[in-house]
Amino acid sequence: MFISLNEEKIVMNFTPSPYLRISGPDELYYVELREYPKNDDQSLYVEGRRISGNGGEFHIPIEFYFDFEISVSKYIPNFGLKKIFTHRFNDYGKQVLFNLETNDYNECLLWVSRIEEYQKIHGCKIFLNTKFDDINTKYTSYYQVDGIDYYKTYNIGRFPKNSHDWRTIDPRQEGVIWYGNWKTFWSYQHPRLHSNLSSKEIIDDILAL
Repeated sequence: MFISLNEEKIVMNFTPSPYLRISGPDELYYVELREYPKNDDQSLYVEGRRISGNGGEFHIPIEFYFDFEISVSKYIPNFGLKKIFTHRFNDYGKQVLFNLETNDYNECLLWVSRIEEYQKIHGCKIFLNTKFDDINTKYTSYYQVDGIDYYKTYNIGRFPKNSHDWRTIDPRQEGVIWYGNWKTFWSYQHPRLHSNLSSKEIIDDILAL
């Protein structure tokens, strides 16, 4: 997504995780990401950073679903920080790509049924990418191959925990990744360890069903 404000230009996408880049006249901008817990209209702080106005980037590599809002603020002399942009995740009517990483045909069918449940809740347009042509072509979106700007990408599968950032190895939260002193999860692809989960539990975790 490309957003043009007064003098600021913002590029933003969620494919597969929240990313924002800004270009503007100010030296620094403040970008913050907050999350709305389920059934709660009050958001909680997840992460905030100052980034350069010369193409500065903000990226939170969480790939699974969560109800987040991202905002950009700038410093106004004699006033303070002013919020100039905000966007809450909302894939209603948007094109969403689901990459299904499995060689098991029946598991793939199960995952597609859960994706359809996600669609009932969110109202998105489904684009499938699987190893099975008859499943891929179930949706007419399969034939839309040019100029697709996906709003969100989900990767469904059993992915190893391959992050090595300080949040992953911090001894204060051994075994989990943490943000905002309250949000913890197993990896950037899976909210919890998937080794003992069923196929349904794996995708339900990723899509928060």
